[in-house]
Amino acid sequence: MAVIKAFAHENLLTKDVTNDHYLTPEVRGTLYTEDIIKRLADKEIATKNVNGTSFVTLFLNECILAVLEGYNVVTDLFQASLSIQGIVYDYDLGHPVSADRLNISINLTQGVKAREGVGSLTVEVHKEVSSGKPVLQSVMNPTKQVANTLNLGSMVLIQGLNIALRGDDPSVGIVFTPVDDSSGDDRPVIESLAANEVMIPPADVYPNTPSKLQFTLPAEVTAGKWKISICTQAGSSNKHLTKEPRTHEYPHIITVV
Repeated sequence: MAVIKAFAHENLLTKDVTNDHYLTPEVRGTLYTEDIIKRLADKEIATKNVNGTSFVTLFLNECILAVLEGYNVVTDLFQASLSIQGIVYDYDLGHPVSADRLNISINLTQGVKAREGVGSLTVEVHKEVSSGKPVLQSVMNPTKQVANTLNLGSMVLIQGLNIALRGDDPSVGIVFTPVDDSSGDDRPVIESLAANEVMIPPADVYPNTPSKLQFTLPAEVTAGKWKISICTQAGSSNKHLTKEPRTHEYPHIITVV
């Protein structure tokens, strides 16, 4: 049975209930066609003499063409159908109508196997978060799309909730703290020396939004294992600043290679 982690956030919409929360799933990364093919190859589910990426791309493009021709397409993952919204007039009847006058879209709903898969999930709720508090959900090199792994001097993409770096407090920014795992203990110990920390100020981060932070990994962040935390005074609306900075530490250790 698969287990997925989720963040809990205080539900401020229910006035009579004070201990209820809503959930958002933890984002581990983004997978593209090539990544799915690699997962299959790693499981030794690959057909010889077939370019998996080309085949999957051709398959998906053919699905699109079929829907545009008026077919409903059903797969294990999704069901696809064409939707048309908009207004036409009497003089349009029997004549072609340009798509730019209408709202035409492909509707995707989950397939039978997808519904069965979701039904078998167990959700592990962790790091209960009050409304407006910053939450780090994923850290990666955006060109590699591998969660929790960064490359020396590469770009870094941090995604989350309420993570815009705002405020004048000198602690506002992104902090990398080295992890010492040389002791052999299964639980890495963070170095206590503040001098070993590396801070990225808001001026070096772009974009700097409530859901995305991107910056270049400084040379001071060397190969090894690191903890990442952010500190910000941004409020839940991103328009008002909190009196005191708020900090959130990413729950996973980052490996820099």
